[in-house]
Amino acid sequence: MNFFKKIIKTIQPDQPVALTAVTRTEQIEGFSIPGIILNMQYHFTDLQVYSDGLISCWGMVDLPMFKNKLSKSWVVTSIPDGQTISIFSLGSWVIENGAWDYDEESFYAYVKKLIKTLNPTLENLYNYNGENYKMIGKSSVAKHSSLNSKPYYYDNPDSFLSKRNEGEKFHIFYRNDDTKTYLAELSLYKTGKIEITNLPVKKTFKFEEIKDLIQNEKLITELNTGEKITILGLGSFTVKSGSGVDITAKYNEFEDKYSELNGTENSISKCARIFDAYKLDPSFKLKQELKEAYEKVPEHQRMFVGDMDTKDYEVRQIIYGDSIKKEWEDHYGFEYPYDDMPEPEK
Repeated sequence: MNFFKKIIKTIQPDQPVALTAVTRTEQIEGFSIPGIILNMQYHFTDLQVYSDGLISCWGMVDLPMFKNKLSKSWVVTSIPDGQTISIFSLGSWVIENGAWDYDEESFYAYVKKLIKTLNPTLENLYNYNGENYKMIGKSSVAKHSSLNSKPYYYDNPDSFLSKRNEGEKFHIFYRNDDTKTYLAELSLYKTGKIEITNLPVKKTFKFEEIKDLIQNEKLITELNTGEKITILGLGSFTVKSGSGVDITAKYNEFEDKYSELNGTENSISKCARIFDAYKLDPSFKLKQELKEAYEKVPEHQRMFVGDMDTKDYEVRQIIYGDSIKKEWEDHYGFEYPYDDMPEPEK
């Protein structure tokens, strides 16, 4: 008995002790649904709805905050005729004959129903109590990241040991077998599997088949005037005017991402890396490498080789010279501010 008491006496939970800090990662299931953000103009986007009650709408919010986003028209359910729909990395179009599925109240009910589908008892839903940021020192930091979600599939969904494959997703137009044109989502995986969703029935292809889909005008980026576009779960409209990115450039974007998923440096990262190397050691050799790398970046993505302010102006100034300064000044109406790029020295 004395020995047992001695052991118990040594276990003192309130005794000061340096503990190891640990974290755990948890996968939260969700749905990606079409939505519209009104920020200066109407942006088509993916709204991500998760089982813990959080919704990503250019920032993570809980259900009460999402309701507020709807009431303040940050998230909207329709686009007025004559306005432009902007679709990131795809294009922008003036619309007419809009027919929309939801109003503010019914869209909120739809999102809540999706959460209940994922979490039938609505247990352990997050409540930010009106504030989705926290202070770390003097900086305001989001409580939860709203980085893009990843599409996934399981090799064998019925097996406990099934491998989960994550990919990347893109917006694209798809001319379906029912003769309708859909604003769809194309998911691309390392394995070469392609899924096209936001259709009445999901389509599955291999990466090698993308060129045939483009050749047969099933996958498109340019729309005809008067063409009716259907966005399942949101509505439809007809095209009055506008333009999309070049379909070849879009294919190059798919190819670039496919290579990246399989371990190859993507074209934007490669260009940015050579740009940094050139600034440290401005040589004719690196200038030529920079030119080759820049021109392999899909055209509609070249603005991302710099930061949000400089875009690709500095890179193009190195490659193409002072004509870029004039282009800037003609576009923005004031003096080119980045005139400090070094000339090659050797």
